[in-house]
Order: sequence, then C-alpha cells, then structure tokens
Amino acid sequence: MRLLFLIISGVCLIALASHIGVSKGENMRAEKKYHAAKNSATISPPVLSKQLQKKQYALDSIFTTDYKHGIFNGCAAVLYHDTTIYQSALGFENIKSKKNLCNESAFQLASVSKMFTAVAVLKLKEQNKLDLTDNVEKYFPNFPYKNITIKNLLSHTSGLPNYFFFYYHLPKTDTLLTNKGVLDLLTLHKPAAYFKPGRRFQYNNTNFVLLALLVEKISGQSFQAFVKENIFDVCGMNNTYFFSVSDSIKNQAFSFDYRKHPIGTDEFDYVVGDKGVCSTTQDMLLFAKRLFEGKIVANINEAIKPHARTGNGRYYGLGFRINPNGGDTIVFHNGWWHGYRTAFQYRKADKTTLVILSNRLDKNVYQTARIFNTLSAKKGTEEESDSD
Repeated sequence: MRLLFLIISGVCLIALASHIGVSKGENMRAEKKYHAAKNSATISPPVLSKQLQKKQYALDSIFTTDYKHGIFNGCAAVLYHDTTIYQSALGFENIKSKKNLCNESAFQLASVSKMFTAVAVLKLKEQNKLDLTDNVEKYFPNFPYKNITIKNLLSHTSGLPNYFFFYYHLPKTDTLLTNKGVLDLLTLHKPAAYFKPGRRFQYNNTNFVLLALLVEKISGQSFQAFVKENIFDVCGMNNTYFFSVSDSIKNQAFSFDYRKHPIGTDEFDYVVGDKGVCSTTQDMLLFAKRLFEGKIVANINEAIKPHARTGNGRYYGLGFRINPNGGDTIVFHNGWWHGYRTAFQYRKADKTTLVILSNRLDKNVYQTARIFNTLSAKKGTEEESDSD
C-alpha cells in the first residue's frame, strides 16, 4: 500500500514522503521526489496505528488541497497525544530563486515571538530576580508612565501608547530604531497613554519591547542571548534564531505577496521582543513539549490562565491567548508581520499542538477548527481569528 501511495503521489506531482518505518534509502528517494515536485508534504512520524494514519491522510488532504488551490504556501506540523503525526512543506521558500520549502525552513514568527519574551520574564521570576508586581519605574527610573507593573506589560493592560503608531508622528532621525530607541522616545516625547494601567486589555507591541529591555537589564545579557540560553538551547531548538536584516541564514523562508513580489524589511525589523524570532515547525513542537511539561519554567500554568478579557469569550494570559472553547481549552498565539502569517495552538486536554507557518500572508493559517475537528471528529471548535 505504501508503494502504491507513493506512485499515485508522484503522478499527481504531490510528493508525499511517508517515513513510517522506512529505510534510509527510501527516505532519500522520497526526498528526491519532493525536490522534483513544486509542492511537497513530508510526513515523518513513527509507526502509526491505522486510526492515526487516517487522521494523517485527512490532514494532508487539507493542506495539499489548499496548496493546489493557491491559498497556502508554508509549513505545517501536528503533535497529537505527544506523537508527531504530520509535517508538511508546501510551496516556495524563496520566490525569486524558486527554491522549495522543506521541514527545516525557518519563518519569522511575528507575534508568536511574544511567547518567548513572556517565558524569559517568567524564568527571571523563577530565579527570584523580579516580581510581576514590580513597577517598570523600578528598573527604568526615568520612565514617565506611573504605576505600570510587569504583569500589566505581560497581559497587555498597561495602557501605554503603541510605538507602531506614535513613531510616525515624531521627528525622524538617521538612527536605527531599537528597543532602547523605543524607550528613549517614550521618555523624551511622552506620547499620551490610552488608559490607566489595569483598566482593560489592549493589545500593544510596546509592552513586549519593554519586556525585552527588562530581561536585558536584569539578566546582564542581551535579550537574544538570554532567550537562546534559557529557551532555545534547553529545548534543542537548533534551527531557531533571531532575525537580522544583515544575516543570510540557511533555509530562511522569505516572504512574498500574491503577485509573487518579495516583501522587504522596514525600520521596525531591528526591534525585538514583540517579534523577531525565526523558527521551524519541528522546533516549535519541541518548544511546546518542553514548555507544557514544565521543563523551561516550572509554573507555566500561571502564564496560560486568564489575566485579561479580550472579548468574544476569550482571554489573554501572560504572553498567551486563551480560548476556553466550551471547556476544551486552547492556548494559542498568532502572528502577522510583513508577508508572514503564523499560528501556534495547544489543546490542553489531549496535548495537541498545531504549528502553521506561511510566508505569503495566507489567511487560512488561522482556520484551525478544521484541524481540531479532523483530529477529534468533534464539531463546533472555534477558529482562532486573532491575527497577532
């Protein structure tokens, strides 16, 4: 059956390289088939039961159909009951060179990066180096906004102005915008706050820019070095790194639009904490497993419980969004930056993790109800529509 499956896949120009108990030679042949086609779906789980194989093929049908219809270009992976049952790479990693995506392709995660920033802060809390009730002024004495706590930043309840917006109304200089630059602009120009701290939720990138600075201030390391040492290295995320405008990285997925035009960078690409992490689907599955096992920070439950109501019956924790989903809680974060759309979602009941990464602003990245329904044969799972 496996041989027949591969022959049919080749005829259809959909390279389905099934690694269920295959030899190294078979893997190499499957990889050649992948590169010969313009799209691929590489599934690499251990030996699966017939029931899981059915789910695997159903998942593959979803993603390959989207690809054939021209509405998905990216990578996807599904961890189900601690078993990786699906991984795929469909479309182009680099539209200019026509290089295909592979499972090692690394995408900018956009706002999914906020999870790493939050976990870094929680790690410092675990090391007794800060308290979530500490005021930001304690660490940045000239900070002009009063009574904003670290928890306010983590839960988007600070009321701070969003640097994405106020930056354009300030005098421009030739200096690159950095995290410290954002803090300096806040300190110098004091743009008006949106509301008093703690009053309500408002998603705001400034919060996580300041949290990255806070990590540097307290740890004595660069934010990037602290995250790598305490998260990436702990999880074995060897293909995860921080984006740099000047670096050329192997298997970097470059974003493009529907007219097949590459999408460039801008002045905000030098700011991290709110974005900036690049990763693969496999590395994100490793992160999910270690994180929810308590291997990175012991008390991750503090971060994934509701701290602020976001609307539509959903909540924000500390760097994570929460959908109660009728008692079948889903912890998630989505991202949207330049040409990238990304989704990370974890269903607590069965430890299911979905990672979907696109480098072409594909909206169906957020259409995850169909994935959960396929896995559980359960109707009514809500879509995670929050874009970042």
